[in-house]
Amino acid sequence: MAKMAKGDLEKFRKNYKKSGNGEIMISMGTCGIAAGALDVYKEMEETLKANGINNITLGKTGCLGMCFCEPNLSVKVEGMPEIFYGNVDKTMAHSIITEHVMKKHILKSNVIFMPSKDTGRNIFKAAEAK
Repeated sequence: MAKMAKGDLEKFRKNYKKSGNGEIMISMGTCGIAAGALDVYKEMEETLKANGINNITLGKTGCLGMCFCEPNLSVKVEGMPEIFYGNVDKTMAHSIITEHVMKKHILKSNVIFMPSKDTGRNIFKAAEAK
């Protein structure tokens, strides 16, 4: 692979298009695996398949640096802010697919944080108003 020049990464970002409507990235560092991240991954994989959801990319990543709340993961779904969930077990993994991904309901009990450019502060108020 050729060495990248200054500005190449920015060009790549502009031209890169992901397929699908979202992604779930599960932290699979040593502490994540020890806390049960493999079971969480398998549960999410099975739940996505069982519900015929093929437009969400399920992936594994290294440590996210949040060992205090392993297993943790990020969820990006079109039309919603990115959400980081922590202390996820198999039951919560199933709920993240059936509630967050399918119904676009944020599961407040396990939200660690949600980096957002615009709606992060008001998203819970809007959800509570429904």
